[in-house]
Amino acid sequence: MDVTVSGVIHGRRIDLDKDASLPDGAPVVVRIEPQDLSLKQREDLVSVTAGAWAGDPTLEAILEEIARARTSDVGRSMTFDDPT
Repeated sequence: MDVTVSGVIHGRRIDLDKDASLPDGAPVVVRIEPQDLSLKQREDLVSVTAGAWAGDPTLEAILEEIARARTSDVGRSMTFDDPT
């Protein structure tokens, strides 16, 4: 029986969003599929994990720039000339 349940990782523990309908102690195989996070969700994670940035008014611009950089294709130049 396959059951798909979302959850949140906390170190070695995963908190499920709903009951998996399996008995306590049942062996399972876990396949991790990270979900895309919204800008707000990323900001919340940064606030929790990097306290020095909590409440920083420049954080939104920083995260937007990182997201843009990750999705932009800047390409690269290549030279096929023989250097010898």
